[in-house]
Amino acid sequence: MGIYLLTADVTSMSDTGKSSSQTKKMPDVELPLAKVSARAFPVESIHRTLTLFGETQPDRTVTISAEIPARVITAAAQKGQFINSGEAIVTLKEGALPAQIATAKARVRKAELDYNSALSLKSKNLIAQNELPELEVALSEARSELSKLEIDFNNTRITAPVTGILNDRFVEQGDYIEMGKPVAEILDLDPLVVSVDVPQSHIAAVTLGDNADIRFASGETAEAQVRYIARLAESGTRTFKVELNVPNEAMETPAGLSVEAELKLGQVQAIKVSPALLSLNETGKPGIKWVDEQDKVHFTAVDIVKSEASGLWLTGIPSSARLITRGHGFVREGEQVIVEPGQALAVTGDRVAGESP
Repeated sequence: MGIYLLTADVTSMSDTGKSSSQTKKMPDVELPLAKVSARAFPVESIHRTLTLFGETQPDRTVTISAEIPARVITAAAQKGQFINSGEAIVTLKEGALPAQIATAKARVRKAELDYNSALSLKSKNLIAQNELPELEVALSEARSELSKLEIDFNNTRITAPVTGILNDRFVEQGDYIEMGKPVAEILDLDPLVVSVDVPQSHIAAVTLGDNADIRFASGETAEAQVRYIARLAESGTRTFKVELNVPNEAMETPAGLSVEAELKLGQVQAIKVSPALLSLNETGKPGIKWVDEQDKVHFTAVDIVKSEASGLWLTGIPSSARLITRGHGFVREGEQVIVEPGQALAVTGDRVAGESP
């Protein structure tokens, strides 16, 4: 019977560790620099603007009332018409006023004769000392009564105290009106007033006489000037009422329209860029990425001073900065990049005109 001898190779655990330590390390791979497009943008002097929304209002609203009780005999002026200062709105019945005025004039003449005669007698010492003052009082009373009657007579013709639009007429021919009853309402629409509410954070920058651009809902535009700045904020909103004057000589633009007002504040040096060039930093603040002379990426928070359909006007960027116009979403602040020149000015839409997407 044969004897078979079994053998096996045994590998030490220490051999495994030794083999692992002898494995070669892979060399570090240097990644290529990112490529971006960048260029300088021209700096221009523009007005910092503040866009607000408001409505048009009359410069004045005048309510005209009757100053004597009487019946309306004519009501010529019609609602909505343009009316000049001094033009008749309604005419009231004169009644006995003409006869009363004639009587008052006769009394004034008699009082004047009595007073003048007394003066002549006084010079000759032929009149008592107390008679002359009594005659002087009588003359003054006669003149006062005549003046009152003449005023009442003039008040039978109710006229427009200002030029404007006859917004409403409250009486008709044949109506009897009491003294103090409203007769008509006139709107003075030149200038037209635009009322806006300015936030407390901007009120210090608004001054009397500042210019503004007004845009009506119809698309029409007009120029305006600040004429009034409230010095007490609204308690609920902490905003300040500001009024703007808009020339409206023909009074064709009505009150009550919604408008967009762009207030022109102080002038600043700014550049115009596409909104697509803006980036957000870690805190969510908008800014621009740019490169310096060493092609290193920087991020600068910006101040948007004016917004237009064709782009944004920004301040806060160094004058020597070249703004990254393509590839800014793929680089971070502090990175070294390869800069390719940009091709065009800032733009509308999502990219810079003349550059590839």
